[in-house]
Amino acid sequence: MPKTEGTEIIELEKGVYARLHDGLTNAGIIIGDDSVMVIDSLRVPSFARDLISDIKYISDKPIKFVIDTHAHWDHSWGNEEFPEATIIGHQNCYKEMIDLEWNKQWREKVVNSGDSWSEEAKLVKITPPNQTFEKTMRLYFGGREIILRYLGKAHTSGDIFIHLPDSKILFTGDVAQNEGMPFFGDSYPDEWPSTDDKLIDFSVDKFIAGHGPIGDYDDLVNARNFLHKFIKEIKNCINENQNEYDTTIKMINLLEPEFGHWRGFDRLKTAVPDIFKKLT
Repeated sequence: MPKTEGTEIIELEKGVYARLHDGLTNAGIIIGDDSVMVIDSLRVPSFARDLISDIKYISDKPIKFVIDTHAHWDHSWGNEEFPEATIIGHQNCYKEMIDLEWNKQWREKVVNSGDSWSEEAKLVKITPPNQTFEKTMRLYFGGREIILRYLGKAHTSGDIFIHLPDSKILFTGDVAQNEGMPFFGDSYPDEWPSTDDKLIDFSVDKFIAGHGPIGDYDDLVNARNFLHKFIKEIKNCINENQNEYDTTIKMINLLEPEFGHWRGFDRLKTAVPDIFKKLT
């Protein structure tokens, strides 16, 4: 199957696919009776167009639904390439994507990063969801029950999870990855552990995160356990009146034996200060 360089398209069950992009952002593809559903539109319009091209090798049906797992640019700035689609997200995702200051900060960060998509990011028409929900949305698509759930604030204020209960498949966005360090810059550390506790109540054989390889239920629990330990130990350091620098050194030394092999572990040197500031 022809596909975009650096990507892998994996059929999870008949008509349900994970499109993994090495080092970048994953997407989900679900084929319905007469249309296609996409989970996350990727980082800029050209990436969304590559996704659309790859889908054509799977199905010639039109894309009628796009689901934003959350508001971050690398998951939603391709939305403008789906003008005929219903774009679904949490109400907080919508609020973040129409927040002028949020948009300005992220655009400046992406444009100034010097990455290959930085110039294109200047021109993105940020396109928020046009259908939102608060707690749960149930869809019936291609003979499948698809449940969209909001469990609380975590990686952002509007993270949602897409669950296919009959096949025990779960799309987790960036809240839980398979042995990958999440980004904490926009997170809610006081609420994220509670959200993760609810997440592992799902019946799951496979989960597809916004980044990295497909995981199983044990990997999902492992992601939850890391998050709990990470935030708990930072809180302990704060309660012991340790400063930000000492807390960062302590956390790296504490976590490296168990989690040092995780993707992005080196980002702890910025992740710990992010959480330290939020908790103090």
